[in-house]
Amino acid sequence: MIAAMMSKMRPASPLNELGTAFGLTGAALLFLQFLSSGRYETLSGRIGIDRTMGFHRVAAYFLLGFVLLHPLSYSATSFLSNPRAALNHLTGMLLSERLRTGVVAMAGLIVMVALATFRSRPFMRYEYWRVSHGMFAIAVTALALDHLFVVGNYSAEQPLRLLWFFFATVALVAIGLVYIVRPWRMWREDWRVERVRPLGERIWEMMLHGPETTRLRFRAGQFIWMTLAPHRPPFHDHPFSIASSPTDLPRLRLVIREAGDCTSGFGQIEPGTRVAVDGPHGSFVLPKGKEPVIMVAGGVGIAPLLGMLEEAAANADARSFRLLYAARSPSALAGLERLRELQSRLDLSIQCVVEEDVEGSGCSVGPIGHMHVSRSLRGTQSKDVTCLVCGPAVMMEIVTDALLAQGVLADTIHYERFDYAAGKGHIDRARRREALLIFIVLLLGIVAFSLR
Repeated sequence: MIAAMMSKMRPASPLNELGTAFGLTGAALLFLQFLSSGRYETLSGRIGIDRTMGFHRVAAYFLLGFVLLHPLSYSATSFLSNPRAALNHLTGMLLSERLRTGVVAMAGLIVMVALATFRSRPFMRYEYWRVSHGMFAIAVTALALDHLFVVGNYSAEQPLRLLWFFFATVALVAIGLVYIVRPWRMWREDWRVERVRPLGERIWEMMLHGPETTRLRFRAGQFIWMTLAPHRPPFHDHPFSIASSPTDLPRLRLVIREAGDCTSGFGQIEPGTRVAVDGPHGSFVLPKGKEPVIMVAGGVGIAPLLGMLEEAAANADARSFRLLYAARSPSALAGLERLRELQSRLDLSIQCVVEEDVEGSGCSVGPIGHMHVSRSLRGTQSKDVTCLVCGPAVMMEIVTDALLAQGVLADTIHYERFDYAAGKGHIDRARRREALLIFIVLLLGIVAFSLR
């Protein structure tokens, strides 16, 4: 909008300018979505992939809203005085041959957001959604760019024209990195499956072996994107947390739960299978310091925490570690044997919580709740601890809220999620408010532009 105001165009009526502002802002957001896709470690590694993708998700809904309000604003003047004329005007715009690329782009955006919203439903495989999402994004952006240059009065002026060329260049570079450069980089090192063994109920430990001179450098707790041959990235790669220490390189240990089409066949993977690896990603790592560390894992959420404990043991970390580990049953407590071994090298206490088959397991009765969290904090100063939480979304909401209720500072609670859904916990809501504030500022700018 600033670039539009720098042009020599004279403002039209407020509602027409409002429609223009919605269109220009929606187009800018569309281009910027390529940078918030979570695939760029420069960004997501600094603020966390959950925040990056959470913003990407919220931005998609505002983007769609702005695009839908773009044509509606042009017809809004006569909606109250003459609804039929307004509807005819709107229909005429949607059927106009001159506006066709914009209309098709809007329809494509609606489909793309709908598919992304319901992608976890069983009617669509993850790989198919990845392909469709990428292709829709490229097509919608190309159509929107054509619409901007063919129809947009402001976009015909030099400031905005240069801005759109810049955004288009950024989008093309992002597309090239994701679909060409990154897949090439994933295959350039010879990573292979060394072994796969059961680690718990529907949980597998996969050991990867790479070249002795591997370029991979990571902090325990980070994750990789992995593709198993004969599939190819970028449409078949999935994120998996690293459950080993950097000192174990060139071996990587992954702890994986069967949770869909990709992981259901992991038990049949043959040793020697070629693997494409991209990483590291994520900012979920063990912070430095001397304060006690409270770890809470749910199910396969133990993977990054196990990696952190391995790293701590390798570094002779003298801090006190308290692990609260929850699962449905004792057989689902993956890696518990290795955790017991680490107790001899760390000041580590383990509290297990299960929901079934409790008798004789030595575990507390679940589901995990405030009582278990309070027990983990016993004997510590709540304001002087570091907390790391990983597991199912609902569990993380319960645990983070319980930690806050016990006086733990929000800044000392770290977690990272792969579902990217907008959670209901206090910290999730605070993060959502931060993202919404950005779009409130954008809306104020849109109104200011239309009233100038």
